[in-house]
Amino acid sequence: MASGRTALVASVLLSCIVVSSAFNITTMLNQFPSFSQMNQLLSSSGVANDINARKSITVLVVSNDVLNAFTASNPNVDTVKMADLLRYHVLLQFLGMDELKALPTSNYTSVTTLYQTTGRANNNDGFLNIYNLPSGFLIGPSVAGSSSNATVAANITHEAFEISVIQISSILTPVGFNSATGDLIQVLTKFNVYTMFISLLKESAVDSIFAGRQTGGGITVFAPTDSAFNSLASGSIQGLSVSDLKLLMQYHALTSYQPLSVLQNMVNSPVSTIASTIASGYLLNVSSAAKTVTLHTGVSVATIQETLYDATPTTMFGIDQVLLPSELFSKAALVPSPAEAPVPEAAPGPKEAKAPGAAPDAAPGPEKPAGSTASVVSMSVVLSAVALIASSCLAAL
Repeated sequence: MASGRTALVASVLLSCIVVSSAFNITTMLNQFPSFSQMNQLLSSSGVANDINARKSITVLVVSNDVLNAFTASNPNVDTVKMADLLRYHVLLQFLGMDELKALPTSNYTSVTTLYQTTGRANNNDGFLNIYNLPSGFLIGPSVAGSSSNATVAANITHEAFEISVIQISSILTPVGFNSATGDLIQVLTKFNVYTMFISLLKESAVDSIFAGRQTGGGITVFAPTDSAFNSLASGSIQGLSVSDLKLLMQYHALTSYQPLSVLQNMVNSPVSTIASTIASGYLLNVSSAAKTVTLHTGVSVATIQETLYDATPTTMFGIDQVLLPSELFSKAALVPSPAEAPVPEAAPGPKEAKAPGAAPDAAPGPEKPAGSTASVVSMSVVLSAVALIASSCLAAL
């Protein structure tokens, strides 16, 4: 009986999942070769997955010649920044040609982009303004006086109220896109989860050492999150001397540019860190399995979580653990401070004795069959849930 109910619920849920997966931006753009370059960028950056996970959106695309001209004039854009640029072209609102024509003509319409949801956009830089003009539709950044504007060329394809793909005349760039991007501290600050690493880099003056290595052979930086630092034993880092703290920070960077594609091909490979150039040892063992890169120090083990910055000759990754070199730490540093022991509950006192002649306790009644009431309630809840889900699915269809 239970297995039958489970199968019924699973069947209904599966049908809903099929209904919700309404479109795939990669498949849609595959039908239009003139947008193949942008289609490839959306896929390689992972932004296509972000698009497919949403509903009621508009994707602004440019032709291959427009995108090629843009990349030729911006040859060293790091991969994270390029992904955010693509997110800037995804509007979190369905806008087909009919919806554009219905926009007010007396003023602009502000629309949120996918870039705004990352938390890396300054203030309202993740918004776009759309102007409904007699000559057509103009789209541009929300900052007044910006020269980065584009006109709507055509509606390429759409699925009603789900996704609209619109061709525009040029690439839209958010404010600050063309500014220098080599400041690793600025990059880390935008992610909001590397405050401890930033603080220690500045305290040890290693931030300037990293900046000085962003030429020539380059540098690869591993940045632990705040959660990684908080998981360490209390005082494990605070007790380091100034020179040891400097070595610890320099241990979080390799002496050359090693992009993710290179790290993913390493198997138990010992590599030198910047700390290795100051003192003997301080090697880091890099290994990869199923495209997951793991860093072994002999004390701690960290995994690369995301690429924070990548523009030759500099790359930086977010990691989930602090890299603790065996030259400075033992595994005791990985054990957080023990929690306070719980206060034991007071033992129950002796039961009160009954007075002579008092009536005996009533005999317990017959027990109810286990699970009889629960089964009825459970079945009722399951059937109600199935009915509700089924009606939602039919409404979506």
